[in-house]
Amino acid sequence: MKLKHTPELLNFLSTYLADSDAEADTETTAKFASTASPDTRAKVSAQLKTLIGDPEPPIDEFGSEANRWFGDGDEARAWLETLAAALDGADADAAGGDVITKDSNGAVLLEGDSVQVIKDLKVKGGSSDLKRGTLIKKIHLIGDPGNIECRVDGSTLVLKTMFLKKV
Repeated sequence: MKLKHTPELLNFLSTYLADSDAEADTETTAKFASTASPDTRAKVSAQLKTLIGDPEPPIDEFGSEANRWFGDGDEARAWLETLAAALDGADADAAGGDVITKDSNGAVLLEGDSVQVIKDLKVKGGSSDLKRGTLIKKIHLIGDPGNIECRVDGSTLVLKTMFLKKV
């Protein structure tokens, strides 16, 4: 099977692994799993498992796309199994201990999402207020399901998620 038939996996390999150290593949995969959406993680995991079952994995494409070179298919398959185990382990960690943060409409908020303020908010210690409709980019999850951290006009603020909607 060609990597072009596995677009999410191809994107993962060329984006995350091509410029990283080969010894850090497990850590890099775990980092990907912590930042990617659940849908993307599931697709990459499924595509990895498909390639593991392939009798002839595309070892030449691994070299050109991920900068990983293998002598035969067994070496490549072992590497893919390591990536799949790291991805599955990171998924289990995420499912077991992470707090799910939701906006006012119940949409799940992820690290780096953009949100919009749904009500005028007074900012404690600030001279200006946040107006309804203000767009806030690159939110930071702080482990509290009712709050997020963000930067607005150069100031770091903690906002309650009940006053935000995902954009």
